[in-house]
Amino acid sequence: MVNLTNEAGLLQKIKELAANGKIHSSVGLTEQAAETKIQKLLPTTHQRINAVRFYLDLMENMNYAPYLGGQSSLFEDQRLLIDFSDSDFQVQINLLNSGPFPLVVFIVLNGFFSNLVSLEDCIAKIINIVYNLTPYNKRYSGFHIRQRLKGKISRGDLTRHLRVFHAVYRKDKSDVEDKKGSTFNIAKEIRNQLTHDDITDIVDFPSAINLSGSAVNSDLKLRFRHSFFPDGTASADIEIIAFCNSVFKETIGFVDECYRLIHGKLQHSGVLPVL
Repeated sequence: MVNLTNEAGLLQKIKELAANGKIHSSVGLTEQAAETKIQKLLPTTHQRINAVRFYLDLMENMNYAPYLGGQSSLFEDQRLLIDFSDSDFQVQINLLNSGPFPLVVFIVLNGFFSNLVSLEDCIAKIINIVYNLTPYNKRYSGFHIRQRLKGKISRGDLTRHLRVFHAVYRKDKSDVEDKKGSTFNIAKEIRNQLTHDDITDIVDFPSAINLSGSAVNSDLKLRFRHSFFPDGTASADIEIIAFCNSVFKETIGFVDECYRLIHGKLQHSGVLPVL
């Protein structure tokens, strides 16, 4: 399970403000509702984080080789496709033939990216309430909240942090948000395509494998399609475990820093929503 350095402090600060009557109505929510929403959003975010970690562990414990190397190696090597356990879970998956292998890859990747990308929504909801940005019952995206926060506090530490996390730099060093290039934005693009397309359109299986076949004498690595990444990205960086590890670490760091900055703002303001 994943522990965030700044989560407990932020939750304690919310409880402290509530106990002292320092939480007021925000984004159309009553004082009580604003407090309750944040106290639920923090553990909900943690659930998403642990789900992402769970799917990443499954990926890291996949034994691809027998399922990519042909039927003969499948029968010679009877190790499970996935054999994973920790203090909370035990997961074992064994395939009788290589046909369902792409389906298992889809299930694991879909779980990973769905929960990873939803972290942005959780953080956006917390920021929205703390900074009183837009009506809570209105549909809004993380991008919308970033824009509203930028308009309210253009030079704030949290504003800069959000901009840096989502920024994609052009050759002239300027940056533009929500365009292909940043690790998290690539993850969002992969998640979106997973909801619409076949797994073989997203992951580069060895050339001889398809939904009903297997590969022989091939590079036994699974990689995302190059089309998701900027030109010149190294093959090692688009291998699925390498990329998922990278985006996981970056996103966890992003969430924890958001918590630190929000806690600091509440500490300085002494009231929610912050002034």
